[in-house]
Amino acid sequence: MERHLVLSDLKQKGDPPLSWESKFPRQAVLLRSLLSPSPSNRPSAVEVLQNELPPRMEDEWLNDVLRMIQTPEDTYVYDRVISTIFNEDRFAKMQGQHDSSKKSTVNIGNSELLDTIIEVAKEVFKRHCAKRFQISPLHTLEWNFTKNRGNTVKILTQGGEMLELCYELRTPFVMSIAAVHLLRGLVIQENIHLIKTSSFKRYEISWVHRRAVGHSTPYRFLQGDFDIIGGTSPIPEAEIIKVALDLGTRFYDSKTLVIRLNHGKLAEAICSWAGVSQDRRHNVAEFLSSTLVQYWPNEADRKSQWSLIRGQLLQDLRLSEEVVEKLHKADQRFCGSADLVLARLRGSLFYDKSACKALDDLSLLLRCLRVWSVEQPITTIDVLMPPSECYYTDLFFQVYSKEGNHGPSFHEKLLAVGGRYDQLAEQAWDKAYKSKPPGAVGVSIALEKFLPNNPSSDLGLRRLLSRIEPSISVLVCSRGGGGLLTERMELVAELWKANIKAQFVPQEDPSLQEQYEYASDHDIKCLAFITESGLSQTDLVKVRHLDFKKEKDVEREGLIKFLSDAICSQFKNPTIWS
Repeated sequence: MERHLVLSDLKQKGDPPLSWESKFPRQAVLLRSLLSPSPSNRPSAVEVLQNELPPRMEDEWLNDVLRMIQTPEDTYVYDRVISTIFNEDRFAKMQGQHDSSKKSTVNIGNSELLDTIIEVAKEVFKRHCAKRFQISPLHTLEWNFTKNRGNTVKILTQGGEMLELCYELRTPFVMSIAAVHLLRGLVIQENIHLIKTSSFKRYEISWVHRRAVGHSTPYRFLQGDFDIIGGTSPIPEAEIIKVALDLGTRFYDSKTLVIRLNHGKLAEAICSWAGVSQDRRHNVAEFLSSTLVQYWPNEADRKSQWSLIRGQLLQDLRLSEEVVEKLHKADQRFCGSADLVLARLRGSLFYDKSACKALDDLSLLLRCLRVWSVEQPITTIDVLMPPSECYYTDLFFQVYSKEGNHGPSFHEKLLAVGGRYDQLAEQAWDKAYKSKPPGAVGVSIALEKFLPNNPSSDLGLRRLLSRIEPSISVLVCSRGGGGLLTERMELVAELWKANIKAQFVPQEDPSLQEQYEYASDHDIKCLAFITESGLSQTDLVKVRHLDFKKEKDVEREGLIKFLSDAICSQFKNPTIWS
């Protein structure tokens, strides 16, 4: 009866009970506005959600329980709650309610194909002389700078400990490097390998997990990471892009692969140029990422989006007309073909020193990619593209596959993302340690994206694997000539193409001592020296084996055959040196 009277007064007079109104004054104002006779005075659904809603009746009791759980002195209530959560009878009762959302996501037909993709990825990573650094799939909640914590999959153990499944593979790797660096100095021992934190290459292939909606099983994705620690930017960035393309061209036509570039300092300079205030830049970047950047620069789909985006930028993000117009202009002029965009940016941002440094980095990166004949993929710069992870703060990129013509058969797959993450390494490094961590770059590759659309017609994927997996690495070195960076990069690319593991010191002009130290650090015994005079006059390459103390001048044309024969015999056949 009392409930009927209360609801009647509320409906006819719009007055909630005085006791309730005194206890919840803000909610009483909201309630009166909802009951307004005039529809124009009633709040929208969005406005309602922005208000504080009244608590449910059981909230007070629940808050008491939560307060007791958070008391560290007495764990009795916490232990009882954990025990109830892990009660098997309770699980049995709930299982029937959520069976429909817990169907297996495993496709048995794809298992063999995934095995092949993993083996191909390993082959490409090892060819670039990377060593596996295994990441534990579980870790404790101790990395407070992880911004994706709300999307991670958390696991509560029966002992009441909270663990987290890997959301991505890079942060756990950096944390491991930092921890071992503090405890054991410069060297990490994993199995029988010695990896120096000042300079090395690492790969890992593992599953990463994302939270699902409701009670559904968490999503999982197969990811391959390749990282380079050390080196001079942007030479390592060029190599990780090369790694992504080497793997991508094993499954896709090189003409369909597209690279999209940006730089953190350049993105900041564009925001300043457009007049976007510092406190709104993150929201603007997230909005453009979800509405505009998913479309390709200068294409009709992207241009047509501006009629919708303009209103949202003005109303929802409350940007001025002038700022929105400048963002539109940035999209038109500073997003597109890399060479064309670079020239325009230099003319517009000549006064900004950090932006000019970013443009220099991009120019050198493009030069390095051209040395490795990375010209077939369309390389674009998109100044409105935000980094895929918050820790990419300098150069970053995305690699896509664009298949088919625009229309129903058109497919665009995001295959890889990567960039430089020095800031992440600095955050992970112990503050008590005085020296800075070495620079670091990495690429994350979505290996499941390489699965064919029709698996039954592509069971010949195993032919992608090479018959020979080399076990000996070659270091391409230079003497004189200003470092001969271009020539070293060209030669190492030839060796990769011939399935020979090879690398070079990622600096423009390393000294002879630095190159020998690099060989010692990475346990490389075979060195191939190029000189300016040797390239221009005799076209000879000097091959030297450090253990056997043997060397031979080899014609450039016959270098691949010489190294292949020598590697097959482990350099032990004396006739190869004669």
